[in-house]
Amino acid sequence: MSKNRLSDSSSDPGSMRKSDGGSSNSSVVIDDKSEEKLSCSEVWSQYPKHVTFIVGNEFCERFSYYGMRSVLLLYLRNYLHWDDNTATSVYHTFTVLAYLFPLVGAVIADSYWGKYKTIIVLSVVYVFGHIVKTIGSIPYVPTQTAHAILSMFGLFFIAVGTGGIKPCVSSFGGDQFSVDQKYVRKQFFSLFYFAINAGSLISTFLTPIFRADVDCYPGETDPQFDECYALAFGVPAALMVVALIFFVAGTKWYTIYPPEGSIFTRVCKCIYSGCRNRWKTPSKERNKEHWLEYADATPKLIRDTKYVLRVLMLYIPLPFFWALFDQQGSRWTLQAIQTNGHLGGLLIKPDQVEVLNPLLIVTLIPLFEATLYPFLRHFKIPFPPLRRMTVGLILAGCSFIAAAILQIEIDKTLTPLPKSNEYGVRVLNAAPCDINVIPDGYERTVVQKEKTSTIFFYRHDVKASLEVFSCDGMKNTTEDVPFPGKQEVVDFVISGSQGNVINEVSMITHKTEGGGGRFSVVNLDEMKRTLAVFAVPLDRGKPPERATKVLYSDRSDPIDVPYGTSRILFYQDNYLGNGSDVLVGEFELYLDVGGAYSVVFKNGDTFSTLDLKPNIISVAWMIPQFVIITVGEVFLSITGLEFSYSQAPPSMKSVLTSLWLFTVSLGNIIVIIIAEAKGIEKQSDEFFLFAGLIFVAAIIFIFLAYRYVPVDENEFAIEIAEEEKRLKTKAEAHKRLESGKKGGSVEEIDPPAYENHAVDVQIDEKPTEYKSETRL
Repeated sequence: MSKNRLSDSSSDPGSMRKSDGGSSNSSVVIDDKSEEKLSCSEVWSQYPKHVTFIVGNEFCERFSYYGMRSVLLLYLRNYLHWDDNTATSVYHTFTVLAYLFPLVGAVIADSYWGKYKTIIVLSVVYVFGHIVKTIGSIPYVPTQTAHAILSMFGLFFIAVGTGGIKPCVSSFGGDQFSVDQKYVRKQFFSLFYFAINAGSLISTFLTPIFRADVDCYPGETDPQFDECYALAFGVPAALMVVALIFFVAGTKWYTIYPPEGSIFTRVCKCIYSGCRNRWKTPSKERNKEHWLEYADATPKLIRDTKYVLRVLMLYIPLPFFWALFDQQGSRWTLQAIQTNGHLGGLLIKPDQVEVLNPLLIVTLIPLFEATLYPFLRHFKIPFPPLRRMTVGLILAGCSFIAAAILQIEIDKTLTPLPKSNEYGVRVLNAAPCDINVIPDGYERTVVQKEKTSTIFFYRHDVKASLEVFSCDGMKNTTEDVPFPGKQEVVDFVISGSQGNVINEVSMITHKTEGGGGRFSVVNLDEMKRTLAVFAVPLDRGKPPERATKVLYSDRSDPIDVPYGTSRILFYQDNYLGNGSDVLVGEFELYLDVGGAYSVVFKNGDTFSTLDLKPNIISVAWMIPQFVIITVGEVFLSITGLEFSYSQAPPSMKSVLTSLWLFTVSLGNIIVIIIAEAKGIEKQSDEFFLFAGLIFVAAIIFIFLAYRYVPVDENEFAIEIAEEEKRLKTKAEAHKRLESGKKGGSVEEIDPPAYENHAVDVQIDEKPTEYKSETRL
């Protein structure tokens, strides 16, 4: 989750190499360390205090985004009742948009509104999306269609908001520092990125607790009130409101620059005109070395765009990394549902497993800086950026192999259920004898007393029937199976003194995510009464807050209780809890973690059956795959963007950031395509497929990296120096305007033509360290 996650460092021209710009004929010394000798109190005294508003804004915004996203998949699956593939596709579609809109936000900020206005306006859109999303999750909203429509509109506005402000906030924070405050600015970005990781870590842990452990609707009996998604979405919405308040509160102290035009737009125009003009040029007249030289652009822009395209070639395999990485919140969450989340006295909810990623990120980065990298340097083992990125791709594939092996072991413990294009039929025998049945396409099967048959599977478009024989062995009836939905199971409940009464109910096919067990009640009361069912856990935990009603000859909604023994109480009609309730029966049931059970009420002859096998494998077995993919993220994501910055002029940082985030969108599109194709039934096979894809991507990356000739580290020293001079001049002009003195407008200050300036550059010999703690 550390996501993709390298920030827009374009705000920090000195972050890659420190320089002290002077006049066009001055000596520039890179890596000036004078500020690093300051004490903490001296550093704090130089801080623009209003940047704390920006840091607070970022913490709350990241809490808002990751908190909402941590419970999103289970909301789509459990509340909107979408199947796993549809829920996965919607989850990744949202991520596609969230990492596509940074392109739009950057262009708007640079060309029209400026960073400050863009952040304000799109934060309001962000808040609006959260409000719509929260309203859509309130159970009192009528109809499932309304819930779905409100949720989709809410997610769209959230994606617009979070994506639009993503390239603006960190760079706006950088604008608050003068060019001379390189070290202080560097410390700000460390604090900024700590706020990002802290917001993600805390929200990913807390929001699932709001979903599962808070009873927001006391007295309500419908299953849609069992989980509090309105609170789980409402708290992130409130944090986004706080984020906006934080940001607005610092307005009067901010340094706000007007837009100067979008370099991304100029690069796109350069590429377009280069392609167009070369196409229009007759082949005999094509005498230029590179097709970009046909573009209608300045020589410098053409040169800079060439550098960008060289780096962009290295980006080609990167979407496959994000395709795997972002499944931590989708497929891996679904895998966690099938494991036992109890670790000693701690319960890890399925949507909390993602917390491992930010937790490992904040642990591994300083650990590697203190141990791995010094070890490699000590023994002179080269580990350059492109090699790190290659290892990152390979490790991501290894993590999915680990996930696939774990899934194979999990599948061995699961009850077989219908595939995506199937439905199932099962027989539950509540008669006083063994019953013979012959399902279409299957041989005669004996269903023992108080037991169930195996599930018989049929294609979703095939009409099936079931022959049922009574206790005396005579054919009783032939029952036509109604067409249920895909992946659903119809239970034929056989009862009566001779097995001559047949009822149809739906089997519960989903497990609880609460770390306990789940049961439902089939009401075969001889007096045909409506029952109110109340469960009392005897070993641990609290009972459900409400009783569950079940009509005669019907199955109740699922009831979730802590694992262990529970006493199930059956009351006539209603349970009021005031002493006037009529108890008509009770039954003790032991429930394992993840198990699902049917309790058949037959007055004095109540019994239970196991519907879904319990979760045997511990969630701790998922830790290796999280460790492996997070190490891969440190090597690829943390290294990749900063290496890119070193390979292109500083003016191209925003372009590289936009293209880097675009690879995240492309990666999520790959997941959507595979999920919607529905051609792979076994989840383990899908994991192996993704592992194979990224190994192919790693081979391609190795080939591209082998052919890539890195730019010399000092190639852009002059541009860096001139960029800092330009920023300093821009800041001084801004101060003159703010103080009312005469001076040039900020808009009049153009980027310098670097190639026309002679700057004597003195380079520090120390190599650049590629590191970051970023998490966008």
